[in-house]
Parts: sequence; C-alpha cells; structure tokens
Amino acid sequence: MTGVPRVKPELAAALLDDEEQRDAVDPSGALGDVEATPRQWRSARDLPAVRADTDGADAVIVLGMGGSGISGDVLATLAADRLPVPVVVHKGYGLPAYVGPRTVVAAVSYSGGTEETLSGAEEAVARGARLLAITSGGALAELASGAGAALVRVPGGGMPRHSLGWLAVPLLTAFGLDDGFDQALAAQEAVLDSWASAVPTSHNPGKQLAARLRDGTVACCYGSQGLGALAALRLKCQLNENAKLPAFAASVPELCHNEVVGWEGESDLAGRAALLWLSDPEEHPRNARRVDALTALLGDALAWSARLEAVSGPPLARLASLVLQADLLSVYTALVREVDPTPIASIAALKDALARQGAA
Repeated sequence: MTGVPRVKPELAAALLDDEEQRDAVDPSGALGDVEATPRQWRSARDLPAVRADTDGADAVIVLGMGGSGISGDVLATLAADRLPVPVVVHKGYGLPAYVGPRTVVAAVSYSGGTEETLSGAEEAVARGARLLAITSGGALAELASGAGAALVRVPGGGMPRHSLGWLAVPLLTAFGLDDGFDQALAAQEAVLDSWASAVPTSHNPGKQLAARLRDGTVACCYGSQGLGALAALRLKCQLNENAKLPAFAASVPELCHNEVVGWEGESDLAGRAALLWLSDPEEHPRNARRVDALTALLGDALAWSARLEAVSGPPLARLASLVLQADLLSVYTALVREVDPTPIASIAALKDALARQGAA
C-alpha cells in the first residue's frame, strides 16, 4: 500500500492492538471470521463439487443480493475472458425476458430465504431454465430439491458478507473457473502476514489506514475495469455494513467520462473525501495511466489518497488478496470507530417494514 498519510499511532494502537478492547467492540467475532478467510476457502473447496450444465447454453445469469450477490460479480469478472457465453449478475426480482431452457441460472443465497433471489429462482424453474442453487438451506434449497436442480449446500450460521468463500468457491468450481486456487490461498496468507490483528499498528497498513477513516472521512473506492473495480465495490459494501460508513465505488475508465467532472464544483466533500485505489498489477496499461493522472488531478479536492495493491499471481489470487484487504480494512475501521461490525440494524428495519406491509 502506498500514499498513506501520517496516522495517529497512539489512538489506533489503543483501539486495535489490545485484544480485550477489540473483543469488547466486536463480541460476535467479525474480525476472527475475516482472518479465517483462507480456512473457509479451503473448506469450501472440499465440498462435493457440482458442475453447471452449460452444454448448448446461450447465457449464464447469477441471482443474488448483498453479501451473497457479490459472488456473482466474482464469477462474471473471472469469466469475462474465459467463458464463451455472457455472464449477467441479476440483483433484484424476477428474470430478464431472454431466460429460458438454454440459460443457466445460478441462484446464490446464504440464508436460502432472500425474497428477490427466490423470486428469480422460482421463475427459472417455471421457464425450464437450468437451475443451480448455492445456499445453506431454507426455501431455496427446498425449491432446488423439489425441481431436481443442482444444489450445493454450504454450512450456515454466519453472516453472508463474511461467507464469500462458501459461496464463490462452489460457484467458480461449477463453471470450471477455480484454477489458481492454491495461489489464491497463498495470496491471502501473504496479506495476513502484514495485515492480521496480531501485527501491531506500527507495522500494519490495514490498521493505519483504518485510523485515517475514523474521523468522518468519506471513502471513494476506485478501481480499474475488471478485478480492481470488483474489489472497489467489495470495499464500498463492507465499509457500509461493517463500519457503518457511507462509501462510494466507481471504476476506471468509466468514471473518467462522468464522475471526475463532479469534483470540479464546490462541494461539502472537498477536503473530507479519501480516495482508495484498489490496484491490480495486470490492469490495462491505459487504465494504470489514468489512475496516476486522476490522483494528481483530484489532489486538491481530497483529504488524502491511498492504494491497496493486489498480490501478484493469476486472476483469482490477485482478486482474493484485494478482497481480503478490503474485508480487514472495513472491520478495523469499525473497531477504531468503536462500532460493532456485526449488527445491520437498517437492513433489519427495512425487512420488518416490508413484512408489515405484506401482512397488511
């Protein structure tokens, strides 16, 4: 990681290096869940493998929301240069009109009860699409079993956003995109060598960066087309849910055609926004130049900027390293703000409100 400004070591160390203080803020053990990422990925690899029926298929569509849905983004990103058919991630109700018997529909819901995903899965069965379900149980597992569809059951009991290994690994395996898996595990371990909770703040780039996000900074998570863009989205979502912070994501080159102009005018964000680049060493060279030019161009509008860099290796390894950095940073930011990473009260409140409206 480069470009991190001066931190407040005494503050960060007091909140992040003391295990008892961490546990007091994080009673559900979100940090431990994230640090166990390599172990979860290994266990997910040991699940009975299911292969998607892609013979003669015209398209693949992945259904999923939130922490489950990002597994579809992982598949779509890694499939872009590999699969001969388009992979579309559908985050919402129903299905696009083109879905039919020649479409593979992968429905991913950790709980098995996500209503938007169930809506699409039910429609897939009705249209005769080739359904694959990845879930810990619930209504989705019942639907898949009743329809004779392919089903991968994963262990339940966790938070979807901390279960990416359980969801993405079987999905990648189903489409033959899990090559580079051993390198991905090695990349995650390399991240933990310097980012794990046992590494003191003085030598831990993740803790140092979290300290900079503590004081009301708005995170703008930017990445280059492909892996960097996906990692930026992951960081944005994890900061939202774990750290309870507003954060935003955009990708190069698209943001160079719109968002960059938004920084020209006067804004309350001027001097309060942090630019976090999620950097892939294999990104398109023109995009790499854009990153440098944009950082310089936006300098006066930003509080500071920093770069999270992928570990070298095949695509899955590079992505795995960036995602783990994003996950750790989001939890460290929660802890340094003395916010419990686990509760998601706003999401629960929205679900309750919808349930009451449905009952009425």
